[in-house]
Amino acid sequence: MSSAKKILLTASYGPNELAWGEDMYDLLNSRLARGHGIFRMASHCHYFGLYIIAENLNHPVTVIENPHWDEFDAELDQGYDVVGIQLKSLHMDKVARMVARIREKCPQTEIVIGGYGVSTLDTPVPGDTKGSAKYIREHAHHFCQEEGVRFMRKLLNDQPVDREITQYHMPMTGFSAAGLTFAHARVPIILVSLGCPNACDFCNTSAFFKHQKFYVAEPEQVYRYMKHYQQRLSTEDILVLLFDEDFFLNQDYVRELGRLIRSDKKTWGIRWFSFGSMRSLSQFTPEELRECGLGIVWIGVESFLAEAGTTEDTYAKRKGIEIKQMFDDLHRLGIQTVGSLVLGFDFHTPENLKRDIDMFVDVKPTFYQLSPLTPCPGTALYERMTEEGRIKDTYQWKDFSLWKDDVFEVKNFKPGQIKEFFDYAHEQLATRIGPPVLQALEGALDAHQNLKDSPSEYLRYQAERARMMATGFRVYARACKLYGNSEQVKERGAHLEARFQSEIGGINPITGVLSRVISARIKQARNNPPPPIISDPPPRWTYYQRNNGSLKVLVRKGRKAKKPAPYRDRRIISLGNLGGLSSGSGTFGV
Repeated sequence: MSSAKKILLTASYGPNELAWGEDMYDLLNSRLARGHGIFRMASHCHYFGLYIIAENLNHPVTVIENPHWDEFDAELDQGYDVVGIQLKSLHMDKVARMVARIREKCPQTEIVIGGYGVSTLDTPVPGDTKGSAKYIREHAHHFCQEEGVRFMRKLLNDQPVDREITQYHMPMTGFSAAGLTFAHARVPIILVSLGCPNACDFCNTSAFFKHQKFYVAEPEQVYRYMKHYQQRLSTEDILVLLFDEDFFLNQDYVRELGRLIRSDKKTWGIRWFSFGSMRSLSQFTPEELRECGLGIVWIGVESFLAEAGTTEDTYAKRKGIEIKQMFDDLHRLGIQTVGSLVLGFDFHTPENLKRDIDMFVDVKPTFYQLSPLTPCPGTALYERMTEEGRIKDTYQWKDFSLWKDDVFEVKNFKPGQIKEFFDYAHEQLATRIGPPVLQALEGALDAHQNLKDSPSEYLRYQAERARMMATGFRVYARACKLYGNSEQVKERGAHLEARFQSEIGGINPITGVLSRVISARIKQARNNPPPPIISDPPPRWTYYQRNNGSLKVLVRKGRKAKKPAPYRDRRIISLGNLGGLSSGSGTFGV
């Protein structure tokens, strides 16, 4: 390897923009659990791509998240040989300004642009009046449109390029639920692969990798990282997010990972979350998926009315009953779901889109994503819309989010009409089935009933974990019964509370107190409107220092921190220790 170079990795600067009144960087409250008011959930995520690159280079690397402009500018004074910027198309104008400042202030510094926004640089949207894409294309030095770790290793002559990509020092995503904002569930993320061969014509991430799939970690490696995160979180009961666009396409991979998890009773508490499709999931029975450790799955429904992979109505209609059966079968074994639905396909009309939404609500997804269709440069959909003259001249970089419906001519809808269906969908989810904690409680009760007498020792263990999770989720049933935002939700809360009493029994004094505390806090939230939403998370500097092959990681969190400190995970407790109460993922930082 050549002499070490000093590297800065960052994304765009804040504060961030809001979208349709929400913080688009709060994955739960703005998307997956949107619209539940006083039962809102909150989350925070990291720019994981930057951290995995930093961990896997034999160079000193600094990662900075969420800086303000002056903090980014000041960081350049540290004298970096290379600055890598993760580009989201949404932030094209901001990144162009960052590139200009680097060229002005540090003319010898090499600029690397990566991230899914790279695919839009050669086909800028019509509303790019500042010419930001052209400026970045002409003034940055390198563009990454492949797996980022190996790209950077090649660029830096960091040999051997094909050595293992480790994932031991990644930050964790976190979320909190209403009434429990003092505790943040911790979810490790492990990257399995990039790209997807399904080639949905609206999918930018699939198009980015030319509809191919590139593995970053094999089952044995993923299992090793999972055990490492058990140690980091000081508990065997963890939920891990496995990032793979369609994890279940590779049956052998899924089954081998499941075999490894079952091979040691110390890892029976591992549950994982990944992404799938109806086609790939249909290769397994729900019982087999549960035995492989699946805890939550994101299913791309996209529409009940036509094939999910096309925006044109050229395929035989799908049978909604098959999709509902899939969700029901997963739920009865305690596998939670995230369902996604796209609004505004060419085959959609005001009449059948309402039917599509109603069928979606009927499957009772635990979490959900409702997204207006977006033609993204680099995809087949954008090419077709361009050929048909349907891309609007007002389409700007700020429109690269889920929260817009006016960037192209939607075939059967008036301007602004898709937003009405977006709001209708979330209103139905909130008033017909209620907040995700009720779905989770029902799924845990179902899993306990359906697995407790299984001939499989592993599944009987999962039944006991489901009982503990039901105890945890049960503390919200009382609040839903009292303060649910519809009579239907109140009745559902009361029904699940009674079902818990019948099937599992009463709750102990500690969980009883917690249930009353949560109810009181939710009542207080109902009577006191929340402050205006902002999106300005604190900055975070992470320093990766290597010395004779050993890696030391230091972190400086927030604007008040004066100096970096050795990275330590926040103290973790398992709420399962509090008198039999489990947190769902089992790991909360306090």
